[in-house]
Amino acid sequence: MIHGGWKAPSSQSQKGVSSFTTEASDSLSSKSSSKIPAVLDGMDKAEALAFVSRLFDAAEAGAVLWGDELLIKRFLTQCSRTGSQETQDGYRRELKHYLQWRDQHHPHLYLREIAPAMAQDWIDALRQQVDAGLIKPRSFNRRVSAVSALYRWASEPTRSSVTGIPRNPIPPRVLLHAPKLAKPLPEADLSSVLGRISQAKASGSTTAARDYVLVRGSYLLGCRVSELARLQWGDIEAVEGGGQVTLLGKGSKQRTVRISSETLELFESLGRGEPDGWVFPSNRKDGPLSRQAIADRMRRWGKAVDVHLHPHKLRHTHATHAIRRGVDVFTLQATLGHSSSSTTAGYVASNPADSSSLRLG
Repeated sequence: MIHGGWKAPSSQSQKGVSSFTTEASDSLSSKSSSKIPAVLDGMDKAEALAFVSRLFDAAEAGAVLWGDELLIKRFLTQCSRTGSQETQDGYRRELKHYLQWRDQHHPHLYLREIAPAMAQDWIDALRQQVDAGLIKPRSFNRRVSAVSALYRWASEPTRSSVTGIPRNPIPPRVLLHAPKLAKPLPEADLSSVLGRISQAKASGSTTAARDYVLVRGSYLLGCRVSELARLQWGDIEAVEGGGQVTLLGKGSKQRTVRISSETLELFESLGRGEPDGWVFPSNRKDGPLSRQAIADRMRRWGKAVDVHLHPHKLRHTHATHAIRRGVDVFTLQATLGHSSSSTTAGYVASNPADSSSLRLG
């Protein structure tokens, strides 16, 4: 194993790369480890030498190491097998938090220069936030997984010679146990929110009229906020016995949800537009309401009646109420767009309709 604390040069020039590789190669070949680059600390010597050799060959061929901006840009274009914008945005949000930490504690270092000991400091800081209740265990896991994915991708031998990243510095087995628990709204709270919006709607507010459809429609469809935001009038159509809505879910997968005549009328109360028109257009730009704007509108209405309301809670509420009313897990899975029935089964486990205790009296 290699140990040492010498800081790798941050120069992106060909000369800088050659200098780094020469010094690292000399120090790895010598008996002294006092000048081993920190980013190679703890690596197997053969793996470290192979990495340095790739760097040297790339520098000789005229390659230039990527900066952080290019590194993240290239990663985001390949982080989703289907090119999902939602997946890319999710990684971008988590990486932004990591960059903020780096800028605060190691502003002079590139991402490729973050050594395992520094990564451990970041992990420890995140755990302190979990312990303090500032972030949830699921947020911790999501953030760590995103950063680890970046480094794993960047350290692959096929690209490590241009990223300058020898291996993933994020320590293994650090994810926290974070069971996915459904947190639905009590039916009384949902009625309170819709009642408050109805009051504003009755006074002539067009915004309230739209928001009523936004909240109730989200609940009735059980859709993700991104699916709601992208909804166009061509996606909502009348069929015999009611209507149907076509949603574009994760991984650009489409699914069709059957709706009642009442739900169809709810959406059409907004005034049906052109097929390619947005059901919930933005007032500020040429496009739909953003995910953030939808979440903000729901949060405001919830706050008005002292209820914590956000789009995903309405999705949980849809699933929980459906299970309580006898909807089978496979129908619910198809409606929600879950790729695995095990995800949907969590709602069944949280709302059992039967048990051996009941059978025994």
